[in-house]
Amino acid sequence: MLLRSVWAGAAFALLALAPGCSQPAEPAQSAAAHADAATSSENFDPTGLARFDAAFQDHADRQVRAGYAAILIRNGETHIVTAGVRDVANGEPMLADTQVRLASMTKPVTAVAVMMLVESGDIALDDPVANYIPAFAATRVATSYEPDVDGNYPTVPQASPITIRELLTHTGGVGYIFDNDTSLGRDYMEHTLYQGTGDLAEKINQLAALPLYAQPGERWIYSYSNDILGRVVEVASGMPFQDFLQTRLFDPLGMTNTTFFVTDAQMAEAATLYLHGEDGQLHPAYSPDNPEYRPSWASGGGGLISTAMDYSRFASMLLGNGRLGDVTILRHASVAMMTSNHVAPSQMPPDMAGLGYGFGVGIALAGTDDTPALGIPGDYSWGGLFDTDFFVSPSTGLVAVMMTQEIPTAYMPEGRTRSWWRSAAYATLPQ
Repeated sequence: MLLRSVWAGAAFALLALAPGCSQPAEPAQSAAAHADAATSSENFDPTGLARFDAAFQDHADRQVRAGYAAILIRNGETHIVTAGVRDVANGEPMLADTQVRLASMTKPVTAVAVMMLVESGDIALDDPVANYIPAFAATRVATSYEPDVDGNYPTVPQASPITIRELLTHTGGVGYIFDNDTSLGRDYMEHTLYQGTGDLAEKINQLAALPLYAQPGERWIYSYSNDILGRVVEVASGMPFQDFLQTRLFDPLGMTNTTFFVTDAQMAEAATLYLHGEDGQLHPAYSPDNPEYRPSWASGGGGLISTAMDYSRFASMLLGNGRLGDVTILRHASVAMMTSNHVAPSQMPPDMAGLGYGFGVGIALAGTDDTPALGIPGDYSWGGLFDTDFFVSPSTGLVAVMMTQEIPTAYMPEGRTRSWWRSAAYATLPQ
């Protein structure tokens, strides 16, 4: 497989990231041209870049994943590397503008939408969610995750209402679809929002009927919070959630390939979602016997389809403290609030608190553990179920985005890509 890498200077970076502008894909440069450009860079280490590119090529050659697209941006210089294919059957290459399913990388986008409405005064962080979604006024809290003899969960009332702030920090007590160890978790899975019909309002009212895992504010629980927040944005703005994002965020940032709803033609050009089977080979996750789920509603927790190039615009806006070029999405104070820790170590799950992670607003934070895989203290990041990932490093000025498409299974080789790619990205910084 041919590795395609592009090195561009400040002019390309500013054009590529300018709202409303698009940059045609450049042809792959020769190795010599790439080496000359890398050597002249003041923002990246040439040896680190060579290793970064080679690592992606190696993983694609071994079909650890079908294909990758990664972007590094620092001080106006952009490095793009793609390797492998978006579809094994037809051999089409993976590119920086290939659409992929973001899954939970949707969550920071939803958090930004909420903060925009906080700035405009349409939402207050300490507002009860029930002000916007009345069904949550009646949601109760389970005192046991197993039902009683009558098949009902023992519950108590909420000690305090779930607030917008608590949803933004996953401390509202809401559950999700990853707990198969308790009956309550299996109920959340059985009533998943990601199956069946219904619009956003219907989906969220359905969710409000399930008991909470914990009292609001008690502890961090990865959850449907951002899906609920998508409905809050819809109610507070008076616009369908997808329209709010399109007009207030995607269009201003020039994110022309980001959407909840794709056409058949777009889906045909998108990266195929794969999984590794027991035979160790890549297999399409969807087939005639397992049709692809095409949602009819805008999931703020995991529904967006986007590209590495589009998401780099979003991440660059965050690094710019709410600005990208001449476009202002958020005030500096709002981004500072998003990227500050709001969850005490005692509230975090042991596997995250023990690694030095904190949590801001829709984003994980690197703590005091200066480990490259986690990030430099002050860095923030989030990934998606299908192995997408990004991080922003304010102290170094680095924005990094990586896209691939793989459903994690017991047969997935080498764990999640973040286990190696983040370290490789940090290693491109000058020593």
